[in-house]
Amino acid sequence: MAGQYSHLQFFRRTPNGLLARYFKEKHGVLHDIAFDKLNEMEAEPIFQGVMALPDDKQAQIEAECQDIDAMACQGGVKALADEADFHQDKAFPAAISNIDGFHGAVMWAFLEHPRYWTGATLFLQADNISESLWKKRNDLPHLTPDVDNENVERLAAAIGEHFHSKEGRGRNCKVEVFRRYEKEYFFAYPEDFAQSGLEWMRNALAPRSRHPAFEIIFVYSETEGSLDIHAPRNTVAVPELQRIFAETILKFDDLDELADDNRVYALDALADRDFEFTYPADCGIESVAVRRLRFSLISGKKRRVIVEADPAGDAKAVYDLLDKISLPPFHVTQAEIKVTFAPTPGVRGRMRSFKISYPNWCALRHDARDLIIRKMLIDSGIEPMEPKIDEEADDK
Repeated sequence: MAGQYSHLQFFRRTPNGLLARYFKEKHGVLHDIAFDKLNEMEAEPIFQGVMALPDDKQAQIEAECQDIDAMACQGGVKALADEADFHQDKAFPAAISNIDGFHGAVMWAFLEHPRYWTGATLFLQADNISESLWKKRNDLPHLTPDVDNENVERLAAAIGEHFHSKEGRGRNCKVEVFRRYEKEYFFAYPEDFAQSGLEWMRNALAPRSRHPAFEIIFVYSETEGSLDIHAPRNTVAVPELQRIFAETILKFDDLDELADDNRVYALDALADRDFEFTYPADCGIESVAVRRLRFSLISGKKRRVIVEADPAGDAKAVYDLLDKISLPPFHVTQAEIKVTFAPTPGVRGRMRSFKISYPNWCALRHDARDLIIRKMLIDSGIEPMEPKIDEEADDK
């Protein structure tokens, strides 16, 4: 995601030809600036032109440019490609790859394909939410979600009614639905409590009340039977939100409120230096290495040993260090794994390091590369599975 926004930096990073289209074609302004005569780093005339515009037009341009700047990253371009794929636009990936720089690529998409914009910005937002801030269930029935307009409106009404009856807010609510990676994303916007603050109205500073929305995100996978909910500062409402979703979208009214994800990661295998991760040759992964292992000793209470080594020069470095230690019986309760992706035309190779912990916590998100890694964990037998039952102990 982008850092603090600056008009000058934004104009320098965006090709002049695309800036000319943005200002002249979309907004009908700055016709007196010869964009084709400016050096690509010559942003001052554009900045001064924008500052001379009426206040309302400046505000509109500033808001749009900040949104474009926030999307100008690898994740933003990928999110745009995902939304284009949903619309079956096969030409989009090649077309956007021909545009130099992230700012140029995103501005081009903003101008040429505005219908992809909303979905892509929401996907990028969801991708950047930490895994620890999602509440997940894996015990839902594998039912096809009903996302026609009537059901989506029913979901919005039920969410609004819940918050209005319990807290006095939520009189209005809107839900938007997008599909990505065979998952359904539901972005809900219930009305929050009224707020009052000072705002500039032209040249005067005055108090102004408003009714902002707060956000709740649902991500449902029919294949996995899973539902992820991001409800910041509203986690107490998650069980009810799960029930509302199951009844309105899945038509399932027998959700166990006390159910929990009792699956566990099978991490002990990672202590074996001969363990090999499984992934297809064409998935983009170049190499995988374990860089850190946390061992919980079976004897005694709360006794842990952490072994960590940089695998940059030797993929088995952590195991070389482990061989020098004589550990009593243990279970692996946490691992840090480094995945290197092969470079592609125009994109350098990238690395992704993440942690997984017993019983079922993982720092992976829902974007493209992380989904590839999740698939690798499944194929490698690491992905959470139902805990094994000790049959002998059970007989006793």
